[in-house]
Amino acid sequence: MGLKPDHWIRKMALEQKMIEPFIDRQVRDGVISYGVSSYGYDIRVADEFMIFTNVHSAIVDPKNFDPKSMFEFKGDVCVIPPNSFALSRTVEYFRIPRSVLTVCLGKSTYARCGIIVNVTPFEPCFSDDTEILTRQSWKLIRDVQVGDQVLGMSKDGIAEWQMVERKQEYVYEGNLLHFGGKSIDLLVTPEHKLLVRKRIIERKNTKGRYTDWFTIRAGELAGKYNYEMMRKVSWRGMDIGDQIEIGKVSFPTDAFLEFLGLYLGDGSSYMSKGGYLIKIAAFKKREVKIVADVLQRLGVRHNRSDRGYQFFSKALYQVVNPLGHSHEKYIPDWVKELPPVRLEKLLFGLMNSDGNNQTETYTTVSKRLADDVQEVMFKAGYAAIVRVAKPEPAREYRGHIFQSNYPVYKVRLGRSHLTPKIHPKIEKEVPYEGMVYDVTVPGHLIFVRRNGKAVWSGNCWEGYVTLEISNTTPLPAKIYANEGLAQVLFFEADEECEVSYADKKGKYQGQQTIVLPKV
Repeated sequence: MGLKPDHWIRKMALEQKMIEPFIDRQVRDGVISYGVSSYGYDIRVADEFMIFTNVHSAIVDPKNFDPKSMFEFKGDVCVIPPNSFALSRTVEYFRIPRSVLTVCLGKSTYARCGIIVNVTPFEPCFSDDTEILTRQSWKLIRDVQVGDQVLGMSKDGIAEWQMVERKQEYVYEGNLLHFGGKSIDLLVTPEHKLLVRKRIIERKNTKGRYTDWFTIRAGELAGKYNYEMMRKVSWRGMDIGDQIEIGKVSFPTDAFLEFLGLYLGDGSSYMSKGGYLIKIAAFKKREVKIVADVLQRLGVRHNRSDRGYQFFSKALYQVVNPLGHSHEKYIPDWVKELPPVRLEKLLFGLMNSDGNNQTETYTTVSKRLADDVQEVMFKAGYAAIVRVAKPEPAREYRGHIFQSNYPVYKVRLGRSHLTPKIHPKIEKEVPYEGMVYDVTVPGHLIFVRRNGKAVWSGNCWEGYVTLEISNTTPLPAKIYANEGLAQVLFFEADEECEVSYADKKGKYQGQQTIVLPKV
């Protein structure tokens, strides 16, 4: 194991974001120094403090620490009472590699004043049946790899594809927290970060107001009222213009997307003696009218039959034929990248083929198509839940027997409850023994799904560092926020440990704010 020098720290900070924000020099002028040094990094203390108080005459019990013994303070200078202590956190956010051990030492400026700094260790998250939305549709989070692109959220709240920088997985034995409801289903470790906002009721019989969205540890959220999660996706997408070129043929984009939706529900294609044949089934009067209108605007010559419409088109055949048969169908990836206004056209075609406009439910025997339709509904500004139903019984229509032995997937569109409430009455602890997983993305927010219900969530491995600051003198002592407080030394092992701090379910792992003592 070797002590790592400044150029290693600089490389890890710039390339792997080990330290953010990273100061690539020693800042000294008029402040207690901070930034990279020859063999370490001088961290700063943030302006958030929790100061010990004895107003309640409580006993300090490490196994049952009373939060009432601390009061919160925010400011540029924190005064710690004589023979007392305070907790704070670092300005810097750390992501420590598995093979690296850190040692933190208080800066000599404070040590020579009788102020001692101690630091808890620097060192995931979802149950193994949790899925995450990737660029290739939904995928179990356990199967996601570093470098994959998953749906994340930018700082301004826009959904975007973000690359997985790190993946975390470890064995977990204990209770997971289940947050459930009509539109939520999450099973996570108590340390996992969830995206929420809180409703603040200022007086009775008022609607109240909401805080901004923020992340909170699941264990801190459990049992609380007036919190909401987010399942709304703010998607911009990439437009392709009002005309789409397919081969050497140009089609109106909106008409093409409506046609594609109709085809995915009720279409088929194959080679015939006459050429590249495409059929769209339509029996009911309203369906017949919609299909005829779409084909008219698409600009193809079509013929009416007793089961719908048919026409020849090599260009469109080359687009729709690879989409497979009913149980294989899917929406092409490039279509799912379109902006909401275009995706609305696709949804129009989908809902007017295999959809029910009264219940706003889309039905298909293709799991992949069900997942794609749910993604499109979210990107169009709605919400959606996917559930599996039993195969439908055989039915007769106009002398034709319809029978399917495939599972049936129903996608229910939701126009409301985009920020569903969390209710303590439906929360519960679930005994769990197995692997848990998480991934790290630049924006620290990911779109996940369990049992067909999707919601935004945080990722949780890295974090800020909680600092314990002790005043050993009989006098009040000042601590200066946003200035240096301690130095971190990095040691890299010759090989990775067999069991890491994360593998042991380290109780201070993933901390995002000041964390009080716990057992």
